[in-house]
Amino acid sequence: MKSIRFKLWAGMMALVGIVLLLLWLFQIVFLETFYNQMWISYIKTEVLAINQLLVNGENEQFESKLEQFAFNNNIYTELVNEEGKSLYITGSSSSAGKMPMIDSSEREKVIQEILAGKEVEIPVTHPRFGNKFMLIGLPIRLSMERSQAMLIITPLAPMEDMALILKGQLVYITIILLFASLLISYLLSRSFSSPILEIKRASEAMASGNFSARIKSNKQDEIGELAVSINYMGEQLSKIEQLRKDLIANVSHDLRTPLSLIRGYAETIRDVTGKDPVKRDKQLGVIIEETERLSKIVDDILNLSQLQSGNVRLSKSRFKINDLIETAVKSYDILSEKTGVNIVRTGVVDRFVGADEVRISQVVHNLINNAFTHTPKGGTITVNMINGTKTVKIEVSDTGNGISEDELPYIWERYYKAEKTSQKKTTGTGLGLAIVKGILDAHDVDYGVESQKYIGTTFWFELPFVE
Repeated sequence: MKSIRFKLWAGMMALVGIVLLLLWLFQIVFLETFYNQMWISYIKTEVLAINQLLVNGENEQFESKLEQFAFNNNIYTELVNEEGKSLYITGSSSSAGKMPMIDSSEREKVIQEILAGKEVEIPVTHPRFGNKFMLIGLPIRLSMERSQAMLIITPLAPMEDMALILKGQLVYITIILLFASLLISYLLSRSFSSPILEIKRASEAMASGNFSARIKSNKQDEIGELAVSINYMGEQLSKIEQLRKDLIANVSHDLRTPLSLIRGYAETIRDVTGKDPVKRDKQLGVIIEETERLSKIVDDILNLSQLQSGNVRLSKSRFKINDLIETAVKSYDILSEKTGVNIVRTGVVDRFVGADEVRISQVVHNLINNAFTHTPKGGTITVNMINGTKTVKIEVSDTGNGISEDELPYIWERYYKAEKTSQKKTTGTGLGLAIVKGILDAHDVDYGVESQKYIGTTFWFELPFVE
């Protein structure tokens, strides 16, 4: 397998090779052809402009311009009428020699073609010295009935000497360009490939479970952005791995305790207290309570799985939010007496909202349960409703130790348990707030949390009013 460094180097060297090849072709092989074509095109363009003076009847200016142009460019020009007679001749006699380089019959044939409206280009050779010339014929339409022919003989410059000079220069240029391209392409390919190889190594390390691998890159281009993304991915994978470990620890602990109690009491009933109705009923009550606890843990896991998969279908209805809050708060009277944590409600909003009543009730219960978990004995939980213009805002506040700022971004994540925020032992799986988030996201409503260390925490969400 060819490395990306080799591919970049080979690609740049191929580009340099193509540039050098084109340079040699155009500067050496095709130099004479291109030069002559450009020269002939220039002569034709200038003479056509001068001929227009003759068409306009400006004969003196025509002769002056043509003579000056012929002298400056070392060309020979001849104006011929319809009978083939020369009307005006100017130019260097040494270049063309004023001698016929084509025989009279061919000359007459060329003139007839020009008078017929055709432009003519015929290469000719000096009969004595072998110099190369180009015979150019341009038609001049004076009127519908009258035409004249402009004959131009221009020398074609020999390019052999110039090509030899250019060839010597190109040899040095080629050597310098090849050396520079070898060095630059190597440095560029290394500059591109090194961070990519580092990204590859970091990715392989992450794939093997080492989520602490990081990429050191100061580049400000797309590769630098990719390195930042890979590093961010590593951080998120580290968090996910920690959450996975927390899940295993939390769920295994929460499942082990009720299972141990259920087994212990079941064995006791079987072996010891089976015939004692009082002890048996008490122990059966513990078994039932622990099975309900297990059922709650399983329900939380299933609910979160449904919410995270997006398979939850909301059954929205119209209900009074005040009745739902009142019912939820009253259901915690016994727990309030048992734990010594006061629960109160404030604010009354006697209006209808549109939402899934069962799911919103689950949100309220999860928030209150979370508040009980983190509120010490003697503390207070407040469930407050605030009447807005289009929505009602429900707040669940506690007087616990609060949540530190570095933990706030993670409290909505599944299996996260901010146990360090409270001295009270936590129970549950850390799924409650993740379930709350999933339900509120499904409703597409605003929600959030505010917390101050050692003062307390307030969770809130909003629901829209309906008529």
